[in-house]
Amino acid sequence: MKKYLEELHKLKLFRLKDIVVLSGNESSAKDLLQNYKKQKLVCHIRRDLYSVTDLASKIHTANKFEIASQITDSSYLSYHSALEYHGLAQQVFYDIYVSSNKKFNSFEFDEINYLFCKSKNGFGITTPSADSLIHVTDIERTVIDCIDRIDRSGGIEELVKCFSLLTFLNEEKLLKYLDQYSKQFLFQKVGFILQYFKNETKLSETVFDFCKSKIGMSTRYLTDPQESDTYFIEWKICAPANILSFLEQGGTANV
Repeated sequence: MKKYLEELHKLKLFRLKDIVVLSGNESSAKDLLQNYKKQKLVCHIRRDLYSVTDLASKIHTANKFEIASQITDSSYLSYHSALEYHGLAQQVFYDIYVSSNKKFNSFEFDEINYLFCKSKNGFGITTPSADSLIHVTDIERTVIDCIDRIDRSGGIEELVKCFSLLTFLNEEKLLKYLDQYSKQFLFQKVGFILQYFKNETKLSETVFDFCKSKIGMSTRYLTDPQESDTYFIEWKICAPANILSFLEQGGTANV
């Protein structure tokens, strides 16, 4: 009954259809799956998604990033979860943001909350060569997405601390992605925030001139009005007086 385990361990994460391919028919596949589950050779993550377990510890072998990337055929790591995967996050969250074209119900597995986010764009998604099971937004799109939804990046303090670790941004990609989003407020926020990291990211004035040309006449708040108490006329935005001051503040507890 264990003759298919080697193939399943190669997959690490699999669905019923994968066992059907191995066993030859759905009935045999279901029986096999039930047997493996009873022996704790596989672990049920959610509807039609399974992971093999370590033969000694009986603990699932797939990590949270791999699981998130395989929830649907179009799922990928986004927002703060993408920052974490890229090694930029300052806090480890128990929430994983998963963007997908196909809706799924958010769920909890192994004390991690997998949260559905509607995917509105298909660009800037990469599969790292060393992690074939993982799909994640590249650095440039991650930066834009996190600025677009600061609430999904852990808040302004976490965002600033993450961005302080950036060493380069491809401005051709950045401009291309911004143009595809084409959101006035996003141009304001991206220009305003990234100006603080201009030297670290090696961005030229081209990026900031482009953003300024798109901001229009509306004045917006970067965060809530109580916190964003200073007006920056260059960007027509209200924001905290100095967002870099967050770098001088102490860390906060993981959430």
